[in-house]
Amino acid sequence: MQRYFINENQINNNVVRIINEDVHHIKNVMRMKINDKIIAVSDHNVYLCEIISYDGFVEARIIEEINENNELLIDVTIAQGLVRREKTEEVIRRITELGATKYIPVNMKRSIVKVKEAKTDRWNKIVKEASEQSHRNRLMSINEVISINELIKDRVNYDLCLFAHVDNQKLSLQDYLLDFKGKSILVLVGPEGGFDPSEVKLLINNGFKMVSLGNLVLRTETAPLYIMSILNSKFGESKWK
Repeated sequence: MQRYFINENQINNNVVRIINEDVHHIKNVMRMKINDKIIAVSDHNVYLCEIISYDGFVEARIIEEINENNELLIDVTIAQGLVRREKTEEVIRRITELGATKYIPVNMKRSIVKVKEAKTDRWNKIVKEASEQSHRNRLMSINEVISINELIKDRVNYDLCLFAHVDNQKLSLQDYLLDFKGKSILVLVGPEGGFDPSEVKLLINNGFKMVSLGNLVLRTETAPLYIMSILNSKFGESKWK
């Protein structure tokens, strides 16, 4: 069933008001009619709704709240050295589908591109579409572009901070997860050119742990998907467990 993310202020007297581009999607793409059912999601709350009117916007009556949680058991932040637009958008789309909580673009020494501001509107639209498609319970947040020093200052907000580096002698992600009891993980992936040696030293000196992603050298757009797949295996609340 098609789902749409809403804000709490779009709910009034048990009626959800669908606005903006979602109206076009319901009317012209999905071609829904009065009495058709949709799912509305607001900050982890999931509602089964029935369309009751069209009038420049769509109104849908809440039938019931659904007890559903498709999120990982921990919060996962993927930070990535700035890469080209198409790669950034692909990473954002895929890690959203795989359950990431937050994405942080980082200006690094070997970044091919230098961006001062995040493409917030474009990226948030990708997040919304990917979240609806994958039946997320919340939207992944997009951080503003920051420096590696700013990322290091933010490390106190995480239980485990890692950076993925091509070094097969280091511990794997699975090794770090064996006895992990925390609630939040930050993993930094380098840009196309990888980490500058000075950045590796800076990260290690500030409490980041180097993690190996195995024998294969992964592209910067592939590494976050590998990371999220492992974390899904460990922290995804499977219906078959």
